[in-house]
Amino acid sequence: MKKSIITILLLSSFVTFAAKNVKVESVSRPVIQYDARYVTINLGKGVVVFFDTVEGILNTALVSKTGFDTWRVYDIKKIAEKNGKVKIEISKIFQNKNIHGRYKVNLINGKLTITDTLTGRIWTCRHSNGICDIWKVYDFKKE
Repeated sequence: MKKSIITILLLSSFVTFAAKNVKVESVSRPVIQYDARYVTINLGKGVVVFFDTVEGILNTALVSKTGFDTWRVYDIKKIAEKNGKVKIEISKIFQNKNIHGRYKVNLINGKLTITDTLTGRIWTCRHSNGICDIWKVYDFKKE
């Protein structure tokens, strides 16, 4: 009985001694939150669209035997300016921040449609062989 009590006391003192000498450093790590920034859509007939959901840059490419050919780049903010739409200033809460998923791109009845989910602006275009033309821009809040 005495041996078991002595053994328990020795083990408990060893455990408390070891626990006191072990320093655990807390390292503050940044919280990484990642959303899909780029969206890829196959428009058919060998045309692929790559869309940047932060910057609003639309890239179209033709699929060839060795990769992608005939790249075209469209900046939807500049297209809105060309169509007489004023630049929309977003709230100060979002300034200088990359908002992933701000723009959504869809195919609706054969037309490429891009929606700005933050401001309510909508772009539509006709596409043919990687070329987007006949752009129309709507302000959803004002229409």
